[in-house]
Amino acid sequence: MPGIVMKNNMNQQDDAKSITHFLSQIFRKVVRLVIGTVSLPALYDILKTIYVEEAQKKLDRDGGKPTKSAIALMTGLDTRVVSSLMDQHLQGTIEGQSVNPEHALIDMWTSDPFFLDPETGNPARLPIVGKGRTFQTLVLRSIGRNITVKTVIGRLQASDNLKVVQEDVEKVELLSKIYSPISSDRAKQTEVGLIEASRVLSAVIHNMRADAETRVPQQGRWTYRLDPDRYKEFRMRARQLLEKQIKEGESLLEDFEEPAKVPGQITVGIGWYQWGDHEPEMEDE
Repeated sequence: MPGIVMKNNMNQQDDAKSITHFLSQIFRKVVRLVIGTVSLPALYDILKTIYVEEAQKKLDRDGGKPTKSAIALMTGLDTRVVSSLMDQHLQGTIEGQSVNPEHALIDMWTSDPFFLDPETGNPARLPIVGKGRTFQTLVLRSIGRNITVKTVIGRLQASDNLKVVQEDVEKVELLSKIYSPISSDRAKQTEVGLIEASRVLSAVIHNMRADAETRVPQQGRWTYRLDPDRYKEFRMRARQLLEKQIKEGESLLEDFEEPAKVPGQITVGIGWYQWGDHEPEMEDE
């Protein structure tokens, strides 16, 4: 019996290591999409809230009581953190936090009376360095000591949020209150990519809970033996194949689509993509 228990524990440890390994692959792709747009503290706050929400749902599904203690045990969070999150909703968590340091700085510059022009009420032109009402003080108060003033100015200049003006002393002037670290096209591509990844995982979760008759198609095919010199040819042939299937899929959806949107309808779809495990920059364009 002790040997069986030990073997089971070892198998569970191996499963956990395997899941952790593949999670790191997924997280790496997510981070690559959002880095420079969403800060790590913001992402951590989102994850904490989701962990608590999903722990509550799992305990309900399994017939358990979603107590703070049970949720803390399942999530690894302190019960005080769980308590503070249980009354919040995810959307409120996202809206109430600093998504990235630049947003926090601009928010303080446009709302804190200390950094406003007393005559106009607008964000004041700030001397770059020094104590008191300066850009250096703004950086310290809104972001902290770990990021240099020069780095912040460079980021905000690149996004057309501020300009450096030459007066008796060098100052910075806020040009736009809206900080957009990426283009609208890049933002849309990021949004679409994250949505599609979510849909793939939705299919996986559904199939884990469903019986054989109600599972949805969740298939992948690949080869480990593609000559890199033929990758572009493969990509073109795959595109041609998928474009044909996309048209057939659109026709299928049209056959089932109701003529008008009414309450109670659900969303379903089909996805197509071609992938490779190499980095895009490895392609010889």
